[in-house]
Amino acid sequence: MIEKCNSIEQENSVFEYIGNNYGKCLYLYLDLKKYTIKSDKISAYIQTDGIQVRAVLLVYYSCLHLYSEKDDFDAVEICKFLSGKNITTVYCTESSALKLSVYMDNDISLSVGWVSQIKNMIPFSNKIEITSAKEKDFSQIAYMIYEDDDIGRNYKYEDLIKQLSERVLHGFSRNYVIKDGETVIAHACTNAETENIAVVGELMVKNEYRRHGYGSMIWSYLCDKLLTENKEVYSFYYSSESRRLHHKIGFTEICNWAKILINR
Repeated sequence: MIEKCNSIEQENSVFEYIGNNYGKCLYLYLDLKKYTIKSDKISAYIQTDGIQVRAVLLVYYSCLHLYSEKDDFDAVEICKFLSGKNITTVYCTESSALKLSVYMDNDISLSVGWVSQIKNMIPFSNKIEITSAKEKDFSQIAYMIYEDDDIGRNYKYEDLIKQLSERVLHGFSRNYVIKDGETVIAHACTNAETENIAVVGELMVKNEYRRHGYGSMIWSYLCDKLLTENKEVYSFYYSSESRRLHHKIGFTEICNWAKILINR
C-alpha cells in the first residue's frame, strides 16, 4: 500500500526508515529535509505491507526518487503509481532499478553509475578565475545542461530554468562558472545542500573549451570549498570518463546507482 505523507509523524517515519543510509537516497533525503511535506514543491510517500515500511518515495517535478533498504518493495504497485503521474525519470540504487524495470510497461532506458563521496582533496592547481554565477549567466547555464546528450535528457527546459533559480533563491544550491568574456565556458554547482551535506553536479564544459583542464579546476574548486565548510560532499556519475575525473580528485564510491528514463 502506498500512502502519501501528510503529517510530521509520517515525515519522521521516512527519516527513521532511511536512518544513516542517506548516501543511497541523497536527493530524496535532502529535498525532504529542505522543503518538508508542507511544501507544494515535493510529495512524499511510504509503501508498506500493512505492517512494515518497504520503500519511501519522493516526487519532485517530473522525477521520482525511490529508496528501499532491502529491495523488498512491491514493484508492481510502484509501476501502477508511476503510470498515474507525469514522471520521466526514476532515481534509485542499481538493485532497485533492476527489480523495478522488469515490471515497467513504458519504453525505458536504464543508465547505471555510482554514488561517491570525497573526504580528502588531492592537491590541485587553480590557474584561472572561478566566480559565483550571476543572474545573467543562468540562461547560458540552463542551455548548456539542456543541450548535453546525457544530463539534458533528464529535464524539460522550462522546468530546468525554474529549478535552477528556485534552488539558488532557497539557499539550496550554489553555482560557479569559468567565463571567457561574457561567455560561460564551464559550470559546476551543488544540486542540493544543507548545513552539513552537499551533492555536487552539473559539471559542464563547452565543447570547444574541453581538454584544457577547466572541468578538473572548477570541480576541485567547488569540492575544496565545501570540504573547508565541513560538509559531507557527494557526487553521482555514469561514465568511465567522469569516473576517472572523480578518482583523480579523490572521490571514492559508496554504492552503485541508476536512473530510469521513461520515454512517454
